[in-house]
Amino acid sequence: MFFKFSFLYLHRLYCIKGMTQRELIIEQAARMFVNQGVKAVRMDDIAHELSISKRTLYELFGDKEELLYLCIKHFIEQGRARRQAQIADIDNDLEVMLFSFRDMISVAPISARMRRNIKRFYPSVFQRIEEDVQKESRDDLRRWLGKCVENGYMMPTSNCDFVVKVLYESVQGIMVSENMENENMINVISMISYSLVIFIRGLCTPEGITIIDRCFDKYFSNIPAPDSL
Repeated sequence: MFFKFSFLYLHRLYCIKGMTQRELIIEQAARMFVNQGVKAVRMDDIAHELSISKRTLYELFGDKEELLYLCIKHFIEQGRARRQAQIADIDNDLEVMLFSFRDMISVAPISARMRRNIKRFYPSVFQRIEEDVQKESRDDLRRWLGKCVENGYMMPTSNCDFVVKVLYESVQGIMVSENMENENMINVISMISYSLVIFIRGLCTPEGITIIDRCFDKYFSNIPAPDSL
């Protein structure tokens, strides 16, 4: 009864916001995939939760893989929208980059679990998501680095692609770690976080280092120091 009431309330709310039935299904199904697991949630479960027929789901999305792909895209886009809102008042791209890394790290346990399960059970969906995410993430990094060099926070580098590769794979290292869900999770996060900040700091001018040191206390001070580095 509670879930049905919640859905009817959300349905009225989203209708006010102008959301379509398709968008409403993606929103709610994404919550289910995140909370219950991509393998555990069936199309029957989604239909029951939303009080619609399974036929409607298949008419709108074709199959579970297409719905899952759209839901994961929605989850990722929500994260990007949340970060965009939070960085609106930040006035330099070096801090924007550090804040964005910290925000990604904060959801790493959930993202890592979903990523591994999608790769294991829905490899074609995983491949589509990876292609989308890699392009967007690398484009973000290139833009941030370019702005940091332009504004004098970082020293010019002749090999921007190498820097992008290191930064991207450092963040991805958290997402793919096999230790993300066991007792080593905190140490994995701290090791990669500290290494990431040290690498970025090495690219900075004195002005950039000042920003790095200030931002480290602001965004990373609650991450325990790693056992070894």
